[in-house]
Formats: sequence, C-alpha cells, structure tokens
Amino acid sequence: MVASRPPGPNGLPLLGNTLQFVRGQEKFYEDAATHGDVASLDLLGIGEHYLVSEPTLVERMLVSDRERFAKPSHTKAQLGELLGQGLVLSEGELWRRQRGATQPAFYRDRIATYAESMTAHAERTIERWDHGAMYDIEGEMKDLTLRILVESMFGGEIDYEKRGIREMARRLQVPGRPAMQPIANVVPKSVPIPMWQRYHEAIDEFDSIVYELIERRQKDERDRDDLLSMLLGVGMDEKQLRDEMMTLLFAGHETTALALTYVWYLLARHPAVGERLRAELDDVLDGRVPTMADLPDLEYTERVVKEAMRLYPPVPAIPRETTSEIDLGGYSLPEGALVIASQWVIHHDERFYDDPYAFRPERWSEGFEERLPEFAYFPFGGGPRRCIGAGFAMIEAQLILATIAREYELQLVGDDSLDLAVGITLFPMTELELRVVDREKR
Repeated sequence: MVASRPPGPNGLPLLGNTLQFVRGQEKFYEDAATHGDVASLDLLGIGEHYLVSEPTLVERMLVSDRERFAKPSHTKAQLGELLGQGLVLSEGELWRRQRGATQPAFYRDRIATYAESMTAHAERTIERWDHGAMYDIEGEMKDLTLRILVESMFGGEIDYEKRGIREMARRLQVPGRPAMQPIANVVPKSVPIPMWQRYHEAIDEFDSIVYELIERRQKDERDRDDLLSMLLGVGMDEKQLRDEMMTLLFAGHETTALALTYVWYLLARHPAVGERLRAELDDVLDGRVPTMADLPDLEYTERVVKEAMRLYPPVPAIPRETTSEIDLGGYSLPEGALVIASQWVIHHDERFYDDPYAFRPERWSEGFEERLPEFAYFPFGGGPRRCIGAGFAMIEAQLILATIAREYELQLVGDDSLDLAVGITLFPMTELELRVVDREKR
C-alpha cells in the first residue's frame, strides 16, 4: 500500500521546521532521516519538501527515473540570474547539446595542461605565508582555487587584483551564508535591500569582464588552450557562452575550496594521518613539486581527499522537482514536489560505513569503493548530470594538498569544534583559523 505523506519531524505553525534547521543544520537532516528513507520537511521560504536518504532511491532520482525529476523551480529562482542556462540549470536538448560541447574541455589530457598552473598558484599561496601565523583557511583556499580557475578559463589576461575578482565572488556568495539564508528565501531579488543590490552589481561586473574577453578573443586569431577559447571554437553564441563561463566559475572554485578546507581541518585534528600523508609525499616527491604524473603513486593522498569529501561533502544535497505524481520509497509524492537526495546523511550511514563519523582514509583501500552500493558515495552527484568538472576537481585537490603539505603542517589552536551551514554548499559558519607551521622550522 502506498501512503500519501512520509513521516517527518514535528514543526511549528507557519514556521514548520525552520527553527530546528537554524539551530543545527546538519544534525537536523540526520534527525529527519531517522523517520525513514523518505521524510517530510517544512522550511520557511521553501514549504513542504522531502528528504531522500537511501541509495536505491537516489539512483531512481538521478538515473532510472531522471526524466521525472527536473531541476527545481526554487533553484532556478535562486541561481537563474547568475548562471542563466548554463549546465547546472539547463534541461532537455539544450543541456545535452551544451554538455557534449563542453565535455572535451574536461578530458584528462586537457586537465593535464592546467596541472602546472594548479601547483604554481599553490606555491605562490604558501610563499606569502609566515611560519607560525594564523590564517582563515577557507578564505585562503577560495582565493587559491578561484585564481586557478580564472587562469584556466581565461588564460593570463585578467588582472585578478585590479578587477577585484575575489570580492565580486564574495558578494555573490553572501545570500547563501547562514545569517542571510532566511532573508534570501523570502525577500525577492527585485526588492532593493543592500544584499541584493550588491549581488546584482557583482553580476554586472562579472558580465562586463566575460563579454569583454569574448569580444577580445573573437578578434584574436592566435591558438589558445584556455576554456574560453575552446568553447568559442564550438560555435556557442555569446549569451550561452557567458552562462557556461559563469557556471564553471562559480560551480568550479567554491566546492574544491571547501573540500580542501575540510581536508586541512581533519588533518589538524588527526596528526597521525598527517604524518602518514607527509611520509608518502616525502617518499614519492623527495622535496620537489608534484606533477600530474605523480598522482597514481600518491594513493594515500587521494584517500585523504576522498574521506574528507565523505565526511564533509561540499555539495551536501541534490534537489529535484517531480514532473508528475510518483511513488518513491512507499509514498506517493505529488507533481511539483521538491525532493532532496542527501549526500550528508548517506555518507554518514552506518549501513555503508563502519564507524561513519571517524576520519579513516585507509577505509578507501583497493576494492572498498567498488563494494559500496551505487550512490552510497556521490560527492559529485551521479548519472548523466554528474559534475562535469569532477576529474578537474579531484586532480586539483590532490595537487594542491601535495604541494602545500610537503612544506607546511596546519594546526588547530583552541576549540576544534566546527559548526556547519547546509545550503547549496556545506560551509563553516565561522572562520576556520589554522596555524601554518613550516616543516623545516619545527
């Protein structure tokens, strides 16, 4: 028998579960999942929606029944002005055409052309670090990955500092921050509050840069190997090219930066793991800068990244909207229902992971991932819409980790707790300051 409404946590009139969500966001989803593999939630600005925390149901959403689960209207309203019809938001034939045109830019041999830039920027970051100083590591990683992506996309033509790229990106991320989420959910972008004014201004500034570079490249007959030149070569019109560049820029840098932020936090909390990581780097690299050719030998380095992304998936949930009434997990969900597949909950499920809250990179020994059920681990999503930049992100994260960890150890000072905000991405609610220690000066 199919029930009409899944169970879920009790809420308040009008507010639903909003106060529970604000008080402890990641714990809220874990508690909700105790009501079943499909649970009903109610949040201010979103309304009733459904949490899915079982791999076979996620597979239906993202693969076998994917035509019945579209990108949500709520997500399009949130991100449409910024990302337009880029790969994150486009649907149907447009998405298929754009995915096919963009995919070659992320083949492994293409990513190899950006690898040297990744390590070079990582080296420039640590060149300005002072031994024993404290740094906001999330901010450091966001600045680093944004610089890498800007160079990969546009070559060396943008003066990153002069054009204020990092500050523009920060203004665009403000509506997703914990204190601003309730406002962003209920106040339309057309209302001229300061947050939305700064948001619109940042989009206009980025648009100006992107269109300026498009025009410049259209007049330039030289061969270039950056992403913009490659996409120009497949015949995209200017508006679609703008949308894809904005999508790659904002979907591409923040998630990798967050993954690295959690890597450093976990290594600081688990010194023995850090020692094992550095021993592998010393053995394989012998003091030199890593290259992409080293990655097959840096097995433990990869496992550290994978385990960090299991414990702290940078994208903690994947939302979809039903296109028709559908039975899912024993419940009948109506057309237009918002359904969320939760990486956060599934990645911490003891059905799939022994001691699921422990940081144990060694669990990713050979064969472990193959034994997991499909969609028990899906930090990059899955199915045809799996993140197109997954390979780029994994290579970037490993090269940055190896470049920095061979020279520096990052240490926690004081309280080691971490409060998290669950939105489009998973990020720390306060600055995560770590002390950087030069290994030669310890």
